[in-house]
Order: sequence, then structure tokens, then C-alpha cells
Amino acid sequence: MANVTDSGRNLSSGLIALKKIVEGTSDETGERFFRLLVRNLAESLDAHGVWVTEYLKDKNRLRALAFWLENHYVDEYEYDVPGTPCEPVLQNQGICHVADNVISLYPKDPDLPPLGAVSYMGLALRDENNDVLGHLALLDNKPMKEIPEAFAIFKIFASRAAAEMRRLHYEKMLVNNEAKLNRLVNGTREALIEINEHLLVTQANQAALINFSSGKQDFIGRSIMAFFDAESFQKITRSISHQELQNNLHPYSLFPEPLTCIKANGKAFPAEATISTYSVGDQNYHALFLRNIEDRLKTQKELKLITAEAAMLREEVFSRNFSNIIGESPAILMALEAVKQVAPMESTVLIRGETGTGKELFARAIHKSSKRKDKPLVTLNCAALPAELVESELFGHVKGAFTGAIQSREGRFSLADGGTLFLDEIGELPIHLQAKLLRVLQEGEFEPVGSSKTRKVNVRVIAATNRNIEEEVDKGRFREDLYYRLNVFPFNVPPLRDRGNDIVMLAEAFLMKFAGRSATAAGPLDEVSKQRLLAYHWPGNVRELQNIIERCVITSQGGKLNLTNLLPPPAIQPHLRSSSPASPGERVLTEQEIVEIERRNIIRALEITNWKISGKDGAAAL
Repeated sequence: MANVTDSGRNLSSGLIALKKIVEGTSDETGERFFRLLVRNLAESLDAHGVWVTEYLKDKNRLRALAFWLENHYVDEYEYDVPGTPCEPVLQNQGICHVADNVISLYPKDPDLPPLGAVSYMGLALRDENNDVLGHLALLDNKPMKEIPEAFAIFKIFASRAAAEMRRLHYEKMLVNNEAKLNRLVNGTREALIEINEHLLVTQANQAALINFSSGKQDFIGRSIMAFFDAESFQKITRSISHQELQNNLHPYSLFPEPLTCIKANGKAFPAEATISTYSVGDQNYHALFLRNIEDRLKTQKELKLITAEAAMLREEVFSRNFSNIIGESPAILMALEAVKQVAPMESTVLIRGETGTGKELFARAIHKSSKRKDKPLVTLNCAALPAELVESELFGHVKGAFTGAIQSREGRFSLADGGTLFLDEIGELPIHLQAKLLRVLQEGEFEPVGSSKTRKVNVRVIAATNRNIEEEVDKGRFREDLYYRLNVFPFNVPPLRDRGNDIVMLAEAFLMKFAGRSATAAGPLDEVSKQRLLAYHWPGNVRELQNIIERCVITSQGGKLNLTNLLPPPAIQPHLRSSSPASPGERVLTEQEIVEIERRNIIRALEITNWKISGKDGAAAL
């Protein structure tokens, strides 16, 4: 009867202790929870000390989260597991109980004697994967009987301690994951913007705030419409609608063309974009990933300009006849004076002259003497390409604009932005492109082939032609309004036959060039050769002179030059030839031929007298 009474009394006191511990810790978490747990447990079971620890697996140590010993808390208690009664606790599932003589059983534990330990009880605290998180331990300074009620209470609070440790463990993992996610989201240069079903911004990373030059308070809650231009906003809404129709079967979409983003200050920048759709509960959200490519496009444009300029320089080195415009004749000096006058201006220039006179050299001279000399000079021969390709060459095209357009390409106007565009043989420009050229000249804007986007450029245009443009206008082959727009500052490049002794100067310059290139020891021009050159009409102008001198160098023997077989005799020059079989002395000359002979005779007299007109030694007297 006494045993039954004692058992009931123990059960009653155990329930009271259990209630006290539950009520004392139910509203607490973390450190406060563990401190109350160990104190209440020690007081309820009349134990010398109780502590709860976390297991430091990498160090195989236990660190107390709370330790109640002899009516006070022990702070910063930590120890190695090996050789302690806690070692078997961490290796077993149930309670490890040492009723007496714990010091003798674990003589290597240095903490047991100072603690006055006699008995010990411990239980491992584990997570849902059965991995050890820590343990709950109790020691006493007297023998500890195996009382089922005490064991039951100990197990219950070990479970509560394990639950709190798991909660703290998950909370720590969550904090760490959030920190990692935050580092991941905010550590990238890509802007990340989350929007809800109503297209309102719900979240934005640091890169988004930086790229859009906006504060978070001005970003969150605003419509996404405020951060994109109208066309890009429509692309976003269409992509969202498409994903919704697909029922999120394709939750990720890549925009094929960059979106135009608008900063808080109104400035725009291009961005590559991807959009994804996901659900949280019954709410749909969309995440926009934006990569600012403004610097990349700028670099690409600069690289294209550098590449184009290099190509133009190579073309210049290859195609130009000489380094400078050579000549001292009044005709050429007058043309150079015109270059000096118009070069500092921004006016459009129309260079007129026969084929082979060197119109491109004058265009380069204008550019190099202008304010745009540090910018590229881009050239295009309008007669050198098929009509269907000229538009693409001038204005560029986008990928897929026509068959064979496998990638976008910048046109000559884009490449010449800030510089000068030289349009040679402008009279050959197809009539359907002349209106588009006129628009660029007047408005400074155009659309690449296949694109609806307007491009703005700042280009000075220099055009050249060997045609009679006025006649082309009368025949309807050239727009009159374009003619007047190009003809702001016209000047003529004189034909070679009007440049007198310049012919000899040019011939000697070509001779040095070709002799040096072929390592040929060609001698200088003799007086006979000079007279032959001066007597020739030069219908092909400077280009023909260059070719004849090159052939002369090639056919020279022993350093001697021979023009005999390269030029027709003066008496039968092409401009004096007739279909009549009569000899030159018997043929009647036309008025034009007589005027030409007189003109050449006057020029010859001027050259001989060094362009002195009057006086004893002047051309008039001669």
C-alpha cells in the first residue's frame, strides 16, 4: 500500500513539475527559452545542474546555450566531446543514465570533479534527418535513481528543446539563404524587377535602382509603364499575355530586340530583356531581367566606326594617286582657293568635273580642312553598286530585311555620323532613293532598310558628278529639289588639259612613285617627252596620265623612258581626228578646233613667259 501511495505522490509531483515547466517556457523562444527550461527543469527535479547545448560537428565540441548550476547561470561553457559522459549520448537514441560514480567512469573529463558530479543523465537532440543538433544533460551531486516519471519529464523537455533547436536551425538557414539570395540578387549588374498581375512593381534589386536612377520609394508600387517607352511596354504586355495563354508552359521569354528603358531623369537606355512568370498562392507574378547594353552598343558603334575608318584609310592609301594635290596652274589654284573658302563651313558641296580629274582628292581636302577632320570620311561610289544595294549601303539594314540579310549592318550615313560622307557619281543615284537622301540632308534622319525606327545623324555631304545635272533634271532623271539642296556650293575641278605645266609636275610625281615601287632606275623626263605630254589633249585626265606614266616605267629599257608609242603624234590627236580620209594639211578645220588651237597656243605662250602677259618679254608680245 505504501508503494502505491509513493508512486501516486511521485506522479502528482511530476505532473506539477511538468505544468510548471510548460507554463514557464510556453511564451519564450531562443536564448530566453533555453535559460528558463534548464532552470525550471533543475528546480523541478531537484538537480544540481542542467544544461542544453548545440553540437559543433566540425570541431566535435558542445557549446552550452544555457547552463543552470547551483542556483545560477554559467555563461560561455564549451567543451570537447571525447572522454565525457556526453559522448555516448550523441551516439545513442535513448537516455544515457549514470546513477552513481560518474567521475570514476569518465576519469578523463576534467570538468566533472569541479562540478561535484556524482550522477548524470543526457539525451541527444536531433533533427528530422536524425542528425545531432545538440543535447540536454542533467547532473547531480548525489546518486540518481531511475525514476520513470523523472525520465518522462526529461524526455518531454528534451523534445521541446529539440523542437526549438530545429526552429532556430531553420531560422538560421532561412536567414542565411535570404542573405545568399540577397547577395545573388543585389550582387549582379542585371536589373531585376518583379511586377504583379496589375503590372505594378512589387520588388526591385539594387541594380534596377541604379540603372533607372531611382530610389526604392519611387520604384515600388509604380506601374511598369513608367519605366519603358510605349513600344517596349507593348512588347512586355504582349509577352505576358502570351505566357498566360500558354498556361505557363513556357514561363521564360527572351525579347529578340532590346527594350528601351526610361530613367527617372527621362533619359533612355537600351537593355536586353528576359521575362518569367510564376505563381505564389493564387497570385501571378512576372520577373523582368534587364541587362543595360548602352556601353556595349556604344563600344560596338565605336569599333564599327574605327573599322570603317580603317577600311576607308586603306581604301584611301590604295586609291589615291598622290599624297597632295599637285599643281601651280591658275586653274588648280582657283579650285584650291574654293576648298579653303568652303571647308570651315557646314555647307553641302557639289564638285563637278570630268572623269579622272581627281574629284575625290578635293573632297578629302575639304574634309581634312574642316571642323570634322578628326571624324571619319566615308565614301560611296553610287555607280559602283547595283541599284538594289545602294539603299542598304547608304542607310544600313536590320537582320532579315531581305534575303541574305543574316545580320544587321550599319550604313554609310551611320558610319559617317559626326563626320563627312562623300557621294561620288551622285548623278547615278536611283531616282527612288533621291527623296530619302533629300530627307537626310534636310532633317538629318532616316530609317534603315527593314526598320521602322528613325535614326538621327549629323553628317556633312560632299557630292561629285561628271554629268550635266541640269540636263538630268530637265529629263526627269534627277530631282530638282535634291539638285538645289546639293548645289549650295558648287565648284569645278579643271580638266588636265587646262592645267598647263601641271601635266609635267604630275608626270614627274607619278614617275617617282612607280619607279620607286618597282625599283626601276627610270631617268627623268627629257624636253621632247615634256612637249609630247603638253601637246596631248588628255581626255582621260589625271587618271589617264597616271596609267601612261606607269606603262612608260614598265616598258623603259636601261632607265630610258620612251613615250613615242604611248601617245599619238601631235598632228593626229584624238580631238582633231576626222572621218575624212584627207591629210591634216588638206582638211578644213572646224571653228571649235581653231578656237582650241588658239587657246592652247595662248597657254603655251603664258607658260613660256612664266605667265607674264604684257611687256617686252610678255606673252602678248610673243
